[in-house]
Amino acid sequence: MSILYRVQIAVMVCGVAAGCVSQPIGPAVAVKPGRDKPFTVFLHDDSQCKQYAMDQLARGGDARAASDAHVSRAQLNMQQRYDLAYLECMHAKGNVVSDGAAPSTQPE
Repeated sequence: MSILYRVQIAVMVCGVAAGCVSQPIGPAVAVKPGRDKPFTVFLHDDSQCKQYAMDQLARGGDARAASDAHVSRAQLNMQQRYDLAYLECMHAKGNVVSDGAAPSTQPE
């Protein structure tokens, strides 16, 4: 086999493997509106926090959320990192995040 052929195979395999990792399409956790918060305001918070979570994934800025959960960032999959950033944002905006809402931080 020629070197060029091997390189082409390696690039193709890497491309297929990279395609298997998908971005989260939304939070996998439940959050309720804060006390006396209008639903329209909650929907606005939800939209902003979804964008915040995606931005954190893009920047790799989710280290704080992971450290708060007492696990290393490398141990969390993308959905878990997204969920932690989303929950952090929703909690900061005064929405109700139940104790069981935090995603499992056990490595998969």
